[in-house]
Amino acid sequence: MGDTTKLTSPAAVRDLLSSRGIRLRSELGQHFLVDENILGKIVDLTEARGDEAAVEVGAGVGTLTVALAPRVRTLAAVEVDPRLIPLLREQVASFPNVTVVRADFRTLALQEFGERLLVVGNLPYGITSEVLLKLIREREAVDRAVFMVQREVAEKLVAPPGPEVTRLGVHLRAYYAVAVLRKVPRAVFFPPPEVDSALIRLRQLPTPRVTAPEEALEWTLAVLFSARRKTLRRALLGRVPAAEVDRLLAELGLDPRIRGEALPLGAMDRLAQALDRAGLVG
Repeated sequence: MGDTTKLTSPAAVRDLLSSRGIRLRSELGQHFLVDENILGKIVDLTEARGDEAAVEVGAGVGTLTVALAPRVRTLAAVEVDPRLIPLLREQVASFPNVTVVRADFRTLALQEFGERLLVVGNLPYGITSEVLLKLIREREAVDRAVFMVQREVAEKLVAPPGPEVTRLGVHLRAYYAVAVLRKVPRAVFFPPPEVDSALIRLRQLPTPRVTAPEEALEWTLAVLFSARRKTLRRALLGRVPAAEVDRLLAELGLDPRIRGEALPLGAMDRLAQALDRAGLVG
């Protein structure tokens, strides 16, 4: 692991930012990891290999960048805040395999960075859903990802069917194996966020758990989770004629009284396929 000593001290990071006249912006979710032990565990949990390409979301001052760089063939350190770019470039100057990219990660095409990518990052809470959705839609370029996210979000991503499960969690698990690796206290960040975090890992599945067309699955999930307190029948009635709803549910053997969020992924997949075959998606 690279020398991160000066980047894992709250006082050192504060002084570094102050020397450049940089005041952190809450709207960018800027909370930098300042714990050497947690940093080492993150790098180990990425299972980084020397022959692979990696992309870091929100490189910040370069703490994770410097630690991960010796473990991978190439690393694209993506940072949206232009004030941090000169500082970040200085931190990674000794690593020729690191490219600093000034951009909003959400606007980038992952395939431009290579194939079977390792994607990592301490995600700003405000863009977590968009980043995960991007990994679903551009999964052809992704092998796995390790992210720091809000603890509550992490727990809901792996929740079983029922009141705690989220639309994003179901969608993500259609294509990835998702695991919560460890909880991370807010005290290891500078400045500390208001909530605790958790590390999650995504591994792309060799074969998706669904066979419905992607658009049909997304549409079905949107319908069910936009009416999550309603029964399955009532949720579908908002978008599908009653006769078709009753026919499809009977054909699929689905209880019309169950709530949509209580359906297992396999049942959601079969429902999406049926709706697509009937021309009812859209």
